[in-house]
Amino acid sequence: MLPAWTGTRVAVKGIWAAFIAIIVLAALAAAAVQTVRLEGLRVWPFEVTGWIDKAATFEAERDAERSAHRKTKDDYRAAQAEATRLEAERLARVRDQQEEINDAIEQDYRARLADLGNRAERLRQDLRARTEPAGAPAGERGPALRDAAGRADGAPGDHRLPPPGGERAAAAIFGRTPGEQLERDIVATKQALQLDALIDWIEQQIAIDPNAPADIEAE
Repeated sequence: MLPAWTGTRVAVKGIWAAFIAIIVLAALAAAAVQTVRLEGLRVWPFEVTGWIDKAATFEAERDAERSAHRKTKDDYRAAQAEATRLEAERLARVRDQQEEINDAIEQDYRARLADLGNRAERLRQDLRARTEPAGAPAGERGPALRDAAGRADGAPGDHRLPPPGGERAAAAIFGRTPGEQLERDIVATKQALQLDALIDWIEQQIAIDPNAPADIEAE
């Protein structure tokens, strides 16, 4: 027969072996759980997503969000640059139109002013011819002043400047000499030309549409 302590020893060893087995099983279970948590588990019909897949998904979503944010910023910068370019083109187009109007108005005004100068000089010459003696012999009183109505080369009338001889009638009304009246008429005509040019300039400048598309203005 075995001693009594032998059974006790076997029992203790069994308990120790069971304890070790429990520890090993617990470690294996913990490792399995950790593996499932990290890598997931796919056993039909069950599926558990692990942290590795979740982290990859989160990283992909983060990268996509960053890319979308970067694209939004790039699109905004591009839109700003395009808006700046279009605004610069619009301003340049408006400036070109304004300069064209300025040049056209100035050329027309200068041409009309030059025509006024020529007609004014003709009227001065005509007035001098009508107010000078007709060449009477020395010692004799000259005949009456020449009348421009009989001159074949008389300058045509103007809606501002008086016709040849017309300044005499105006001078008689205001108590001025024909020469003074003519110069006053010339000054008034110059002012009228300036006013006409200013009115034309304002009307054409107002007609510019600063917001009109380039293709419409090109037509």
